[in-house]
Amino acid sequence: MLKSKILMLCFVTLITFFPLTGIMATAMASDAETLERLEKIIKQQQTQIEVLQKQMSEIKAQSMDTGSMAKSPSGLVISGKKNTSVTLYGQVNRGVMVVDDGDKTNIYQVDNDNSSTRIGILGSAKPTDGLEIGTKIEVQFESNSTADVDRNNRRGQGSNNFTKRHLDLFLKSNPFGKFSLGFGSTASDSTSETDLSGTTVIGYSAVADMAGGQLFYNKTTNALTTTTVGSAFSNMDGLGRDDRIRYDSPAFYGFSAASSYIADGGGDIALRYGTKFNQFKMAAAAAYANHGSTSTKIQYQLSSSFSVLHDSGVSLSASAGSREYKNDTNGDGLFYYAKLGYQMNYFSIGKTAFAIDYGNYEDVAQVNDEATTFGAQFVQNLKEWNTEYYIGLRQYSLDRDSTDYEDINALLSGFRVKF
Repeated sequence: MLKSKILMLCFVTLITFFPLTGIMATAMASDAETLERLEKIIKQQQTQIEVLQKQMSEIKAQSMDTGSMAKSPSGLVISGKKNTSVTLYGQVNRGVMVVDDGDKTNIYQVDNDNSSTRIGILGSAKPTDGLEIGTKIEVQFESNSTADVDRNNRRGQGSNNFTKRHLDLFLKSNPFGKFSLGFGSTASDSTSETDLSGTTVIGYSAVADMAGGQLFYNKTTNALTTTTVGSAFSNMDGLGRDDRIRYDSPAFYGFSAASSYIADGGGDIALRYGTKFNQFKMAAAAAYANHGSTSTKIQYQLSSSFSVLHDSGVSLSASAGSREYKNDTNGDGLFYYAKLGYQMNYFSIGKTAFAIDYGNYEDVAQVNDEATTFGAQFVQNLKEWNTEYYIGLRQYSLDRDSTDYEDINALLSGFRVKF
């Protein structure tokens, strides 16, 4: 827009000056009367030039204001305020799931709850060097989430509306760390989910995300029960996302600490570590979370995870956690999970990743419950399309006193497209 205005002014100036050149040539061969008329024309042209100079100054000032508004790399998203930046991002993650519950096999069109369909906006401003204030707004919209669909409800499942993931603001200072306020991740969130395998879009320690809404089938009564996969498996991942105040320390030699306080009385503390040495990349996390009045069932939880990736592409990830229930008769919840992965650039289109995993989850839904799972994952990255194709297989087993359940076998395949 700025370039167009400047070119237009230059064009107007040229059009004005060309007649002036002709008049001057005529004046040289004319009498004194012609020279007098020429002087009047010159004065008029000077007035027009002054007007043009004023307009160019105004355009220049306008361009300086516009230039202070940060744009996205594509130039399609512009901040409405000076000295700020804004980023729009999101993803769509859709797939087809086939489930055999031991009695029947059903096919579902789903949104993959391992990494839901979502959209978000990041905003930030840096009033001084070393100081940043920012916001994060992120919502998800899952139609037929894998966490909701079951044999009796195969379509039209979900809230049919946006649900919040982050409604957050933060203040970050290089020497002092980061303070966050609003709805977002607590300090202990994701401390059970450290995973460098490249396959988390289809499988990680939260194994129920792949088919959490599915119902176990009772062998004895030959009837579908109300017990879901999601209720029997939990990776005890801290306090999740909530309305909280959170502080993150700066990193020291790869270590960082965080703590948060939830509006309803809960709180947590977490320690994280990440480094790259020689041919190994390593990440780890551990946390203690006290639910306080935020849960009527859980008193506190311990969670931990680590993952190591070798330059050869081989990775090993493991997670473990425990929980103390407010009612002692519920026993103590416990889980452990392990994954072996391999990733390599087999094809020019992007990295290929494979993994197998196993998990054991005890006393999650009821005392003496023992739920186990094993799975296999494949992910092919399509880097030029910002897309991943994935397919995963998983078997869920539940051993409960006085009840004999069929195993549930699930296959989920789909695409995650990011922007």
